[in-house]
Amino acid sequence: MKRVLFNIAVSLFTFTIAVYVTGIFRLYFEPDVTLPEVVKIQRESSCFPGLSVRVVKSNDQTEFFPVVALWQNYSARGFVYSRYLIAMHERPLSACEDEDESYRFLWLRSFHHPVSIHVSRTGDHYFMNVTQLSGLVGHEPGTLDVNWGRAISEDDWDTFLMHLERSTFWIMPTNNGVLACDGAQWIMEAYRDGRYHVVDQQSPGSGAYADACLYLLRQSGLLTVIPAEDVY
Repeated sequence: MKRVLFNIAVSLFTFTIAVYVTGIFRLYFEPDVTLPEVVKIQRESSCFPGLSVRVVKSNDQTEFFPVVALWQNYSARGFVYSRYLIAMHERPLSACEDEDESYRFLWLRSFHHPVSIHVSRTGDHYFMNVTQLSGLVGHEPGTLDVNWGRAISEDDWDTFLMHLERSTFWIMPTNNGVLACDGAQWIMEAYRDGRYHVVDQQSPGSGAYADACLYLLRQSGLLTVIPAEDVY
């Protein structure tokens, strides 16, 4: 019995020494393990500049929807949209010289309050401004009912750009040809690297473009107070 116990003890000691020696060998003689690099979201759009047009950025710019960027005879509709942005104390994206890159979603639902969500990047800082007017679309714009801004994270910014990339925003036409008296206009403007583009769709329902707009609405917190049936 003592011999058996002795043999077991010797075996355990030998195993421990072997494990220890193996560890020392791997530590000093095996090549270092290279950890995989962290892959960040690619911010470069595969379809930029697409259908965008060059618009010079200047604080003196007063035109919200440059005629050169609009679809066919769309300037009259752009003039109507401008009324709401002026009432919101917004500026043309090409006039925001303090912003390196900017996007603005204008949500105009028939007989509901006009809403604007403006997101921008200045260097490594990201910002969101949310505005809602007291008036109703189709009537007088009214006054500022909601107006606040806050910093957003780099991840929030990257996620929004990912949605835009999926929608192929930069090669989308300004209008898909669907126009009606009622419904909602989902208007997304963009200014990047000296180029401007705008997309205006009526009640897009589902799809990548709607997802990009809805992402901004969720981030703004407005969807927590707007009934589901009023999101169209």
